[in-house]
Amino acid sequence: MAAILPDANSMKTKFRAFASLDDADIAFALEEAVVACGSVKGEWTSDADHSLAIQYYAAHLLMVSLQRAGSGTGQVLISESTPELSRSYAAPPQASVSEPIDFTMTHYGVRFLGLIQKNFPAVLTVGSAIRM
Repeated sequence: MAAILPDANSMKTKFRAFASLDDADIAFALEEAVVACGSVKGEWTSDADHSLAIQYYAAHLLMVSLQRAGSGTGQVLISESTPELSRSYAAPPQASVSEPIDFTMTHYGVRFLGLIQKNFPAVLTVGSAIRM
């Protein structure tokens, strides 16, 4: 059985923060998430985890986009205080080959990382050196 791929409506239902977003924006984030999470059956330990990973990845992309848009400068809000209403912004981390996206910027990204760790645990190989 293949994972059930989410659509814009299911994302808006599950993640209320995106209810006002355009369906096309959500659909694009979902397409990107499917590419990142893969679409091959059997890569994930369960179809439910695969479907959740796609949703959390897309939600992370959408939330980062909203955070950057909210600043008006493309920067991310890092602190806010009241009653004086002081806000501090920082430039988002630059993507690199080794770390293309910072999943710790949103709680959706952190949940995605949890699913990655659950489904693709680190493997240690001992005594695999070839002697000549």
